Amino acid sequence: MYVCICKGITEKQIQDAVTSRNSNNPKEILKALGVGSDCGTCVEDAVKTLLDQNARTPFEMRDSSNNT
Repeated sequence: MYVCICKGITEKQIQDAVTSRNSNNPKEILKALGVGSDCGTCVEDAVKTLLDQNARTPFEMRDSSNNT
């Protein structure tokens, strides 16, 4: 399914970028693909696709309250 119509970027391309770049930084991956650089309406869906694909939890989203 297309995530970014302006650039013609699909979910598969985003998923492949996560794997090939071995990165969990949404800004870095979206910038490299050009996602959101035109109208920007795709950014929320693109980030969701990134987070769903990425097996690691981004550092900013880790729950530090469970540290003992």
